[in-house]
Amino acid sequence: MSIIVLNKINKIYGEGDIAVHALRDVDLELQKGIFYSIIGKSGSGKSTLLHILGALDQPTSGEMLLEGKSVYESSADEQALLRRRRIGFVFQSYNLLPEHTALENILMPSHLDGVQPDENHLKEIVDVLEIGDKLTSFPDELSGGQAQRVAIARALITKPAILLADEPTGNLDEASGRDVLKLIKEFQTRLGQTIVLVTHDLEIAAMADTIIEIQDGRIQSIS
Repeated sequence: MSIIVLNKINKIYGEGDIAVHALRDVDLELQKGIFYSIIGKSGSGKSTLLHILGALDQPTSGEMLLEGKSVYESSADEQALLRRRRIGFVFQSYNLLPEHTALENILMPSHLDGVQPDENHLKEIVDVLEIGDKLTSFPDELSGGQAQRVAIARALITKPAILLADEPTGNLDEASGRDVLKLIKEFQTRLGQTIVLVTHDLEIAAMADTIIEIQDGRIQSIS
């Protein structure tokens, strides 16, 4: 079952002679419950594609369907609601709010949506990620691996259908990076999520079910 469909997606930055074609006529169909990795050289369009998939950026042209509905025909407020409820994000730089504790960061998506978090789900996330003793800590008191685990918990708190991860192991040592990927895969199984992960590490990419290679803004292969 398709969860995301991209039709002829183009993304151009700038105009005229300085225009940069970040994505070129991208057609892509992502299936529910599959773990995808996106690989390619720096500047190939990997992160741009991920931002389009997460409705963080608008394409210059083309159409995106999420669960059968057109994303770009909806209002900005509707897209923001969609991101909060259906899509989770994990970034290389963690993006934790420094003035809030780990627990407050984890619960931020629920608070922004005005809903009470599922306490059992919260406990499960905290237990699996082994961050129960860090919930009152602030981001600057956490190691890189701990901060990324908190970021993963924040991305999972709303039980999103899709988890997007942009180089989530890029700031971690090899052992911590492997641990983070194992945890992401574990929650994929538990929640039946679709995962899309951008990485330059071919060993990490190989942990996915399907590898998407992009070059010069075009999808070169899907294997």
